[in-house]
Amino acid sequence: MKQIRNQPEGTTEFINQIQNMQRLADQLSKTIGEFGDTYRDQDTPEEIFPEPPSNIISFPLPVNLGSKGRSAQASVAPTDPFSSWLLAIPGHSLPDDIPDYRPLLQRDGLILLSWDKRITEMGERYTAYWVTSAGISRFYASKPLSPEDFTFAQPDHKSYAAEDGIEFYGQNAPAYIVHVAPELMMSNPSHGELRQEHIQTLKDQGSEVDFNYKYLLKTEKEKNRDLLHKKTKGKDHHQAG
Repeated sequence: MKQIRNQPEGTTEFINQIQNMQRLADQLSKTIGEFGDTYRDQDTPEEIFPEPPSNIISFPLPVNLGSKGRSAQASVAPTDPFSSWLLAIPGHSLPDDIPDYRPLLQRDGLILLSWDKRITEMGERYTAYWVTSAGISRFYASKPLSPEDFTFAQPDHKSYAAEDGIEFYGQNAPAYIVHVAPELMMSNPSHGELRQEHIQTLKDQGSEVDFNYKYLLKTEKEKNRDLLHKKTKGKDHHQAG
């Protein structure tokens, strides 16, 4: 695993907190397992203590990371045994079977926060989440896109679902969600102060994105509409000529 160069102090402390919680979760899991073994020895039916799936990649979020004031543990509880959370901060690699979209989803004026994968009736669908890199912190999400289209993802609407991938109450948890910048999520009171530190880390790793660009979704959509209008007008004029 590659090490982060000049990792910001604030980010390091935040990641250490997550890693500490991972260790606590592991200890709790071990204790629960021992508790279950004790009752199994007393002829307790096996179905009461089913074996946990071996391919879950756990990422226990701190309690204060629940979006929209929800408890993190309650809001991100998986609806199926294969729901996973992965930590992929700059400088850390992902498992071989998880596509790494980090270099492909960075955009001018934005910082990639996370992306999630869902299994739908139409197949695999991916959603990206960003926060603005300059000015007021604004949080955006893309449309759910196919793997072929996902590398072209752009913000589509405001969203606070970067923490758990769940935008609406009752929505199923994603198959997995990859957290790229957990310290910049909205529920962290210091997220605005940590943006520049995260940006510097990305620059140290060679990112050439214009982080000074002030991205505003409304403005970008107007630009796209104007561009589409000009193309359509030019095409009609060419056909008429």
